[in-house]
Amino acid sequence: MEATAAVAKVEEWLRAVHGPQMAGLRVEHEKVRLVPEGWSVPYNSVAYLDGGDAGKEIFPPPRLIVREPDGELREPSPQPGGVSVPARMPGQEYWAEIIDPEVALSGLGYLGVPARAIGGWRKVLPDGTSTGVERENPGYRPGPRRMGIEWLENPVDWMMAFRAVGWFDDEKLAIALTQAVVFTSGGHTTFCPVYSSTRRLPADTTTWRRVDVATLVGELPDDMGVLFYGGEGPLELRAGDIAAALARFPRVQPPVDMEGSRFEFSAEVERLTEETAARLGLAKPARSPEHEARYARINDVELTDDEIRKTVLAKSWRQLVYETKEPRWPDDLAANGLTWTYDDNGKPIPTKDTFGKYCADAPKGFRFNWRRVSGAFVGFALGEALGAAVDRLSLDEIHARHGVPGVLGLQPAYERPGQIGPLTQRLLFLTEGVIRSPHRDVDAADHAVFADAAAGGLLRWLHTQGDWVPIEVDGWLVKVADLYADRLPDPDELAAIRALADGNRGTGSGSGALLAALPAALTVGGPGTGLDQGVPIAARLLAGLTHAAGIDIAATEYLARLFEQVLAVNIGSMPVWISGRKVQVPEVTPAATAALPDFKKFGLPDVRTPENLGAGRDSLTALGQALAAISGFEHRPEVALLRAVNHSGRSALTGALAGALLGARTGIPGLPRAWVDQLDLRHLVETLATDAYRRYHRASPMDAGTWTTRYPRT
Repeated sequence: MEATAAVAKVEEWLRAVHGPQMAGLRVEHEKVRLVPEGWSVPYNSVAYLDGGDAGKEIFPPPRLIVREPDGELREPSPQPGGVSVPARMPGQEYWAEIIDPEVALSGLGYLGVPARAIGGWRKVLPDGTSTGVERENPGYRPGPRRMGIEWLENPVDWMMAFRAVGWFDDEKLAIALTQAVVFTSGGHTTFCPVYSSTRRLPADTTTWRRVDVATLVGELPDDMGVLFYGGEGPLELRAGDIAAALARFPRVQPPVDMEGSRFEFSAEVERLTEETAARLGLAKPARSPEHEARYARINDVELTDDEIRKTVLAKSWRQLVYETKEPRWPDDLAANGLTWTYDDNGKPIPTKDTFGKYCADAPKGFRFNWRRVSGAFVGFALGEALGAAVDRLSLDEIHARHGVPGVLGLQPAYERPGQIGPLTQRLLFLTEGVIRSPHRDVDAADHAVFADAAAGGLLRWLHTQGDWVPIEVDGWLVKVADLYADRLPDPDELAAIRALADGNRGTGSGSGALLAALPAALTVGGPGTGLDQGVPIAARLLAGLTHAAGIDIAATEYLARLFEQVLAVNIGSMPVWISGRKVQVPEVTPAATAALPDFKKFGLPDVRTPENLGAGRDSLTALGQALAAISGFEHRPEVALLRAVNHSGRSALTGALAGALLGARTGIPGLPRAWVDQLDLRHLVETLATDAYRRYHRASPMDAGTWTTRYPRT
């Protein structure tokens, strides 16, 4: 479409709306220009445009967009980056677009509303009254956040994510990138890698260039590939294609071209290190937190500037204790970058806070990412604590006690909000038993050795509940006094563990078997660390300690294999609605996938409601409710967790399972901060998760003989 044709369409609209004389309005021809959405056609009063009467100017100046190639007239948003809407004709009913909110959230509305981002249309009367009549857009595709794409932090991430879900094609992406700013480092020969943020730069990168795409492409030959890392990347475009887009849509903002470097190398950090050493009277300053910042980047995240400052303080305090041989610690641990861990005697001791972002003792995982493992354990505890207050209630009972929305945060289930429950207690002890298993040193095919070690963990938990057990009670975990609290475990599950103490395995049934899935998955974290048949046999052995063969065991295997995928080290692990379909356990997969939306299909997705899946007391229902709760809501952790507990049935269990799956995606920093801060024994849970991660890693502390007191050989 040429500019003259666009102007003609706007003039036709003005006559239809304002009459043949257009009420003294005319198009401002000299300012008509092509924008990414189409032709921008401004208009104003004739008195102002031709007569120079400033008092007659319409402000802000109105304009219409004539979209290419279909010529649709649209009214642009008054907000920068906002979403345009179809231009209306007075006195006529119309169909208002139902636009996916991620278009506005992204700030990319100026590029136009993608056809696949329109969920449908709502019929509206001329006076603006909705008729309640809607029609679906069969070509709609859900937005990238709904589909589970991680780390959408800036415009480039959103642009690439729009391409990944089919909202943009390559041409539209090239047009979008003409206005973008990226990061690059080092030289380039055959292709040019660029990054949407400093977090996506290679972990060892310490300096970079921040430059707008227009400037960068101007330095490259047309046939060179530009490889973009961001959103759902990497994605390659030819420099010449971006240059062609720039020829049509030049960059409108001033050029950006500057050098940058990591904060941990800054003069401010060096000065803080020296000043802290002087204040504490250290013999020499603590080392700069260069390694800690790099460890976080290895785990796909960055330390904030404030976290780097606190790391300086923490390292300085630890050095003070080392130099003086006295346990002198500040009153406010958190303000000084310190937190709690547990020693070999189950005693809490201060340690450097890693902010849920890295493991200093094993920063790079072999198969699993520490941030995901620790997030899964803390998420499990958090989900159980959230659901404990409404556990086993019907939805009607939940509404009667907490109002129609249900619980909206942590409520007292025991003495105070946020206390861990019996499922988390058992998860910790079962994991402790798995850590102590000597199977990798004896014979990976010796399943009995593994099962006996794991059974020992459950019996140590039974000891904390006041029962006599036929084994020696040792190790650090059983010395933690807080774990002796009676959290009213499920009577049937308690009976099955008591039967285990009497030498009778597999006497129970029900959804409690599912908590064995997470420790089973961890067994294959390192090379040669698992059993001969991998995660499936580990899951079946662990669940079989308390549950009889059948659907409970099969459901545990399914969930363990799902954890095996979501804990993976790769930066863009698949969301549950995809990974859940890849796990094949014949007795379970059909029921599990029935609880998952299919966002690959066009049209509005069928997002399942946990309440509609049943009472949640059997394994398949509890599993389905957890999957349904978070699928499509992984970017909204509060909403996902509340969906996981506000339903009939075993809310504590489904909350725990959903929390574990969610935490595996987000890590501890991505879980609701206010709730995590209220979580009782959070640092105990994180300590045990870290030990499990390290045990099933390349080099286990167990192999080095450094855990003989902490985890005695079973």
